[in-house]
Amino acid sequence: MRRTRSTTVMQRAVAVVAVGIMSVLVTASGAGAASAQSPPSPSVSTPAAITTSFTPGPAAPGCTAFPLEVTHSAGSTPQEFRIRITLARRLCDPAGATAAVYTMPSYSTAWPQTLGERRVVTLQEPGTYVVAFTKGCAAQQFDLIAGTAASVTPPVISPTGTWHGPLLFPFDLSTSLQWRGCGPDPVIPEFPAPALALGLGAVAAGGAVWWRRRRTVAGSVA
Repeated sequence: MRRTRSTTVMQRAVAVVAVGIMSVLVTASGAGAASAQSPPSPSVSTPAAITTSFTPGPAAPGCTAFPLEVTHSAGSTPQEFRIRITLARRLCDPAGATAAVYTMPSYSTAWPQTLGERRVVTLQEPGTYVVAFTKGCAAQQFDLIAGTAASVTPPVISPTGTWHGPLLFPFDLSTSLQWRGCGPDPVIPEFPAPALALGLGAVAAGGAVWWRRRRTVAGSVA
């Protein structure tokens, strides 16, 4: 009876060791399989085409309403389109705007346009706000639109269909820009030099004939 009990204990110990070895082998094989797989590629994000900045200005007493005491300007370089807004006084109520980038089908086809990026801008504190649109090779339109709701920037716009909201400065079209991207430069046909010379010669000859006829008629009448 004592011999049988010791044998059973030994069998149990062997079984426990065997299970431990199997667990180690399974874990090692799983780790080897995982290491054999290629690591996941990092997600690639598209650089933002819209950037904003704010430089605080001197504080003035009281507050005003938009667009009172608000000045703006727009300018363009080969690299970016920029809109500068200056608040001389704090706005009593914030004015919200949305900077939007719409992608055109090609450099020669402007419509329909697809929304590519949007960024909300809030104007209230006195100072200078700058909204910059980076120009890339894609043909795009840059707009600064009044309002911050998603409805002011529909996914697709066209002159004969849905249009985005009004510009923040609707009477200044310089705050909107259609950028043709890296398309070829427009071809401007040159007027052939011989044809131009012939045309000027024909005009001169016709004038001379008319002048002679007028002189002859005038002489016969006299």
